[in-house]
Amino acid sequence: MIDKEIKEKFSSIRFNELEEYMPSYQSRFYGRLVPKSNKPDRLLGYNGINFLLNSLQRSRCIFIGFIDCINRTHRGLAYLAARAHFETTGLVAYFLRYIQKFYQGEIKYEDIDDLLLKLSVGGRTFPEKNTHPERPEAVNVLTLIDGADKVFIEMGGDKNIFRSCYDYLSEFCHPNWAGLTIGSDIVDEGDMHTVVYYATPEFKEEDFVILINYMLISCSFFFNVYDKCFALIKDNEELPDLIG
Repeated sequence: MIDKEIKEKFSSIRFNELEEYMPSYQSRFYGRLVPKSNKPDRLLGYNGINFLLNSLQRSRCIFIGFIDCINRTHRGLAYLAARAHFETTGLVAYFLRYIQKFYQGEIKYEDIDDLLLKLSVGGRTFPEKNTHPERPEAVNVLTLIDGADKVFIEMGGDKNIFRSCYDYLSEFCHPNWAGLTIGSDIVDEGDMHTVVYYATPEFKEEDFVILINYMLISCSFFFNVYDKCFALIKDNEELPDLIG
């Protein structure tokens, strides 16, 4: 997937480990969700699996786009893709916290149903409320990231690693100093300091150290929480037919 020349140039970077996640996406992929002729009274199985498969699709597309950014030398877009992947991982982790609470009897069915609606079709400005008053408000993305940290800590992980990674990536995604200078360098030329603007800003080794390690964190945790959510719903709800 990642060009051989890039791997050889940056031989210490964990590219091969990242590529190993592509089969994980492929093995979980379904091409169609088909309702059964007799739908159950409780649609948590249908709606929950649809939400998970949509989350898988988003994560998979971002993952493929991230690899493409590396191969096509899109340095700035790679940071945007990595951050978007963290957001999707946070989304599924946040759902896991509440689906576990539901099956443990800590929240009511109406609570998990309402949350699933927000996570699945929520929005901020689209579609507009005046034309679609039924559209729920989306959960804030930082709430999702912090939710991932809570799940990660409950599993024995380090404190706030997801928020720390997300905030760092955001520095390159916003027009702050790191993001604004992603395509330029200051070069010392004797007593002069010249600013060089690159037609195609190339990746530096420190970019890959951050980007690949962060993507490995997000991918690993994504499949962890995704599989837990899928198993909980499969074990407790009636599912639609899933066709590969």
